[in-house]
Amino acid sequence: MLLDEERGAGPAVAGPLTTRPFGPPAGTGSRRPSAGLAAPGSGYWALVGVLVGLDALWLAVTGIGVAWPGLLAVSAAVAVLLGLALLFSAVKPEPKLRAMALSSAYLAAFTTAAALLHYLSATLALPLADPVLAHVESILGFDWRGWVGLLADHPGLSRWLALAYHSSGPQVGLVVIALSAVSRVARLWAYARLFTLALLASIAVSALFPAVGPYAFYAPQAYPQGHLETVGALWHLEALHALRDGTLPTIALSEIRGLVTFPSFHACLAVLTAWALAPVPVIGPLALLLNGAIIVATLGAGGHYLPDVLAGTLMGVFLVTCHRVRHGRSIESGRGALAVRLSRKVGPVSGPPSGIRAIDARRSAPAGGG
Repeated sequence: MLLDEERGAGPAVAGPLTTRPFGPPAGTGSRRPSAGLAAPGSGYWALVGVLVGLDALWLAVTGIGVAWPGLLAVSAAVAVLLGLALLFSAVKPEPKLRAMALSSAYLAAFTTAAALLHYLSATLALPLADPVLAHVESILGFDWRGWVGLLADHPGLSRWLALAYHSSGPQVGLVVIALSAVSRVARLWAYARLFTLALLASIAVSALFPAVGPYAFYAPQAYPQGHLETVGALWHLEALHALRDGTLPTIALSEIRGLVTFPSFHACLAVLTAWALAPVPVIGPLALLLNGAIIVATLGAGGHYLPDVLAGTLMGVFLVTCHRVRHGRSIESGRGALAVRLSRKVGPVSGPPSGIRAIDARRSAPAGGG
């Protein structure tokens, strides 16, 4: 792939996998390619390759197969998107369309590889953490059964929260389109990198602390009815038990369900998405409200314990904070490097050029002037 050109990234923005600044000084109107073979960074594409290799090895060891139609469909979609990214970069330069195609290709490839790893990690069949999570929830003083009972008594509230919860996935597409459209490409790549770190962390932690979730653990007598309200709360149990028992023969990509309980990836993603869309006019404030509702909805519609939601939210805040700190340092180092380069080009000013007589201000005015 050709190098990415970060139009509108600012005067000194760090590259995807390096602290070396890139981008033109303000007002120059020129453009410079970013570091890395392809955004969001060559290292992240290499990570996708590592995950694919790990998935293949794990599948071979466990004897689990993958349904080929879904795998071929995803592979074809990623190939087409990469082809479009190349087209909009080398043949007919269109930075916005290129950003859409390239970010979509990366997110599709990474999410598919990570989802397979997530499923396969359930075959470790480590002890369930539900008793611990429920105990922590009781210490926090939160009555999960009472909350779900409240949702059952107010079906309108439950339905709206469920709709907000299930907007999480489509919002990822909105981030890609909106940030590309307003030329916030650097922020789009940052979002892709934070998305990567968040999902990998959620998969790793949930593999060590698996759980069936509060709907199965508490078995409440009253809970919201309807396909929207509970679709994220119980639909994962069949696959989870089959993976833990070693009785799942084949994984179909179209049927993969989220098995993560602790920490809540939905809550973390809500923070990342709200941050990503914040600078977009009109959409930004609405995204903040919608993703706040998603965090609340994660308890009921998502079937999460309160510790799940708190951990996921804090993880999102932590990732965004780390990015902002690193980004700020990169800008300062970029400005410093730019100042050094400019000073070297201009050189020190030791005095007036030869042939020009310095003017003594004290002798320039007539005596007793006034």
